Amino acid sequence: MADKTPPSITTFCDSILPLMQASADGQRIMEDVEVVVATDRWNSFDRFHETTQTLVDRYEAAGAKTEVYPVLSGGSIDTGRWIIQEVSDVHGATVDIISPVKKRLLDYKENPWHVIQWSSGTSKEGITCELVIIDSLEELEATPRGSLTGKIILMNMAPRGMLKKIDATGAIGVITDLLQPELEDATAWVKFGWGQIPRSEDPARLVGLVLSHSEGQRLRGLIRGQGTLTVHVTVDVRKYVGHHDVVSGLVPGSDDPQDEVWVLAHSAEPGAMDNASGVSICLEMARILEGLIADGKIKRPRRTIRFLNAYECYGFFHYMEHVKRLQMPLAGVCLDTLGAKPSVCDGRLTWRSTIPMSAGFVDRIGEYMLQATLALENPGYTLQTGPFVSTSDTLVGDPKYGFPCPWLSTHYRDEGVFDAYHSSGDTADEILSPEGLAACAVSMAGYLYYLADAGNEELMELATMETDRMVAILSGGVKNKMAGLAPTIGQTVRHGTDDQDASETPLSSNETGYLIDAHQTSIDQLKRWMWGGDRQEIMTHLDACETRVKT
Repeated sequence: MADKTPPSITTFCDSILPLMQASADGQRIMEDVEVVVATDRWNSFDRFHETTQTLVDRYEAAGAKTEVYPVLSGGSIDTGRWIIQEVSDVHGATVDIISPVKKRLLDYKENPWHVIQWSSGTSKEGITCELVIIDSLEELEATPRGSLTGKIILMNMAPRGMLKKIDATGAIGVITDLLQPELEDATAWVKFGWGQIPRSEDPARLVGLVLSHSEGQRLRGLIRGQGTLTVHVTVDVRKYVGHHDVVSGLVPGSDDPQDEVWVLAHSAEPGAMDNASGVSICLEMARILEGLIADGKIKRPRRTIRFLNAYECYGFFHYMEHVKRLQMPLAGVCLDTLGAKPSVCDGRLTWRSTIPMSAGFVDRIGEYMLQATLALENPGYTLQTGPFVSTSDTLVGDPKYGFPCPWLSTHYRDEGVFDAYHSSGDTADEILSPEGLAACAVSMAGYLYYLADAGNEELMELATMETDRMVAILSGGVKNKMAGLAPTIGQTVRHGTDDQDASETPLSSNETGYLIDAHQTSIDQLKRWMWGGDRQEIMTHLDACETRVKT
């Protein structure tokens, strides 16, 4: 980073971060990943509750406190809230060719990725039906209404967004062999909708199943050779009014435990990297912090660190809205899709900024911690930074209702994302690096602990850091990388390679005004870190920082 490192961060990285690095155990994180995947991979809410108990047990074994907050299904969705209308338990699914040959096509108990999320079920006896191929939207739209009644469609497209069209044909459901790029044998993770079947697709209620692309190609070859195929489909799904869980692991603060720093790491997805990795790194950070506190090597932080694991926004946003607290969290981080082998992510460890209108000083703190961690032990990563990207969870950074929240990930490659994204290829042994997981745990434990324990000295240093940075940007007068005005895209700047600014376009008056406002937002947020001492001295320093930027 071009900015001068605040002395308190330098001291922290020299004295405390190595203790955290020595306490981290990447193989232990891998074991957590395997245990979380063992229940989340079934993509079934009854199994998600088993994951809840696993997390509670492991947080408590680490010395952390725990809370479980149940979120009931259902409710009005016309207010913009994230609502799961019904929870769904999947108990089994099979498809068998019964004529003109006999062959089992899929079995959920052997591969849970075979069932599309929010699929409807069949009767206990199942349904016998003809398999019909439709591989284009044009062909689907041209299919006469009701002409496929009682049949099931095989397609190579993602059915989400075309459910009403499928339903209009009269088909009982769909089997997709959607191609997973570079992994033809992997079964794609397919959903009819994110938290439910979208209202735009009502009243479609369909059976939904998935084959790998290679399985689908073999099936198509069989159809070409045999003609019409008759299959027997049995899907055991129960949809009902129930709840999903928000699990909190807590490292309580010593002085003001109601003041909190948060970590968002969603559970309830079937992949190892996406996102058993983030959940498991939370467990490891709890072990690192509580272990060092118990050993007397670090003091308990002034404020509480809360690790939150839930069904993405459906859990996190409901929790923020409905659980009473004296004030919003000070800051946080989103941990989603972490710890990839360097060969899987092209060595990219990506640090994405908090949402632009929030307090951006957290971006710099995280970057310092990441650089220092990689200097201690590098698993083969190159640190990169980039502008804000919405993972949905990172929308929590909106200052109207949330807190500054960057995102750490190994999701991106040099081009695109990791090959096994949202597929059965996302397994721990193929995708994850114990050393990479440990590096993520150490850097973020440092980031969280520094923020949770910061006092007046750190507050003033951070205000100076942000002010020096903004004065340099405004004095330069150009829209370069440092200004943070790049468009929000997937790819990032690779540190240590071509780190030159791609643009020297002059700042417009609106952009200048925005940057001044951004600095003001950081200063206002930093005021929340005031901790005793001479309040007038601190406010005088912050006022001087504001004046430097505005003049």
